[in-house]
Amino acid sequence: LNGSADDAGHATDWTSLNDGTMDALQYYSVGVGNDPAGRGVDVTGGLQDNGQSILRPHDRVMGSNFGGDGGDTITDPANGCNTAQEYVYLAVSVTQNCAVNDGGWTTDPAKATSYSVAPPDNATGEARFIAPLNADIKNKNTWVAGGRHVWVNTEGWAIRSGSQWFGAHDLGQGHTATAVASSGGRVYAAWCGPCNNQGFSRGIAVGNADGTGWHELTLPVDGTVPNRYLSGLAIDPADADHVLLAVNGFSRKWTEGPGAGVGHLFETRDGGVTWKDVSGNLPDVPANSVALLGDGTVVLGTDLGVLVRTPRSHGWQVAGGNLPTTAVMQLRTGPDGLLYAATHG
Repeated sequence: LNGSADDAGHATDWTSLNDGTMDALQYYSVGVGNDPAGRGVDVTGGLQDNGQSILRPHDRVMGSNFGGDGGDTITDPANGCNTAQEYVYLAVSVTQNCAVNDGGWTTDPAKATSYSVAPPDNATGEARFIAPLNADIKNKNTWVAGGRHVWVNTEGWAIRSGSQWFGAHDLGQGHTATAVASSGGRVYAAWCGPCNNQGFSRGIAVGNADGTGWHELTLPVDGTVPNRYLSGLAIDPADADHVLLAVNGFSRKWTEGPGAGVGHLFETRDGGVTWKDVSGNLPDVPANSVALLGDGTVVLGTDLGVLVRTPRSHGWQVAGGNLPTTAVMQLRTGPDGLLYAATHG
């Protein structure tokens, strides 16, 4: 900068030093599915302010199949062009052809390839800006979405209207879901409300996708489960009573007030009746997402990257050798057996 400016006082001689290697894409989510052409996998994800990205094996550049803010996403492992994407406040849209179209839908609705299927909490504003959306780990066509209510879709990507969501449970006035997970029809839904520092409260409701058996877990008030934002859930495919819970925030008493508690990863083996702090030697850093792999390995997405603990290890280790030290918002396994991380930055 040499000091030249226009009439409004704006500098006119700034020069960009970005050579194209300093990308800063802010992902909230990631989804992976086999490419319909059989060439590999399609990788998609929701981006803050930049819609939904999609990268297919035969693409020369990454594309965008949904606009606006890109929140959570569900991708069909068997067909990466079957994608559901959340805009904000649970405004869900779905496509079954990667949203490829010639624009004919603008004059002929019958030519549409993307459909708005937002659950009712979108219209009432009773969902978080980025609300949780997930598929049952044993039935890819059963989806769970969380606002004030726990919504269930059993049509999979064939859903065409928001009216096709079933209200399985009401979390209560002022409560909004922060994380949802489902296995074989058993659903866990974490919530907060109020969600700010003053009067912060959190909880977990458990029930069935058909609307039966719902109850609120009695979370310990002794700090065993911190009074902080509950950000991620992972259910053991072999045992729906075995669940891992990722907790956000910092272990500071002043963060959400007295009783905020310590720790970032908790485990139950009895469906949430009792919990154990399994944070171990985790650094005091917000945890955003947790994944339980088939061999018992636990992977945690944190604000400092991805940490991993195998059944044989004595503590946590940094995953890989070249992951950036940045916030990892979501972890998902792909049909190729690989683990994918959505980095926010």
